[in-house]
Amino acid sequence: MKIRLAKDEDYAGIARLHRSTIRNINSKDYSEDIIRVWSARTKAERYRTSANKCRRWVAIKDSKIIGFCDHDFNCEIGGLYIHKDHVGKGIGSRLLKKAEDSLEQQGCKKILIKSTITAKNFYTKNGYKVIKEDFHDIEGKKVRIYVMEKMLN
Repeated sequence: MKIRLAKDEDYAGIARLHRSTIRNINSKDYSEDIIRVWSARTKAERYRTSANKCRRWVAIKDSKIIGFCDHDFNCEIGGLYIHKDHVGKGIGSRLLKKAEDSLEQQGCKKILIKSTITAKNFYTKNGYKVIKEDFHDIEGKKVRIYVMEKMLN
């Protein structure tokens, strides 16, 4: 497995992975209605148009995208998703570390993330603390999230 910066030709694969993870992993913590709306808005074009507003990495194994992570330029991680068959194998931690190192090089002293219910324990294990419980609006649906932070050295 290798990690590299995402390329334009990766966005369809990233979108497929994102939808699959929402439907197969996040579905244990969110209603069918939320999963349907959340996964329906995930398209390659959305990643393509946001590419200049973030840094995004992909984890590749056997020429397939098995995970991705991105962050903006304001010390916030935007998302981290791992293929259902590769969860729990250290890929998420490696992608997270790549994003954290990048943010630290940008001068960030603190990293923020809006975590799903599903990912909260993962981020806690990686040194993040819950600041508050909140809701994210997706197409008029209230999606429960946790705003979390991690102080850098």
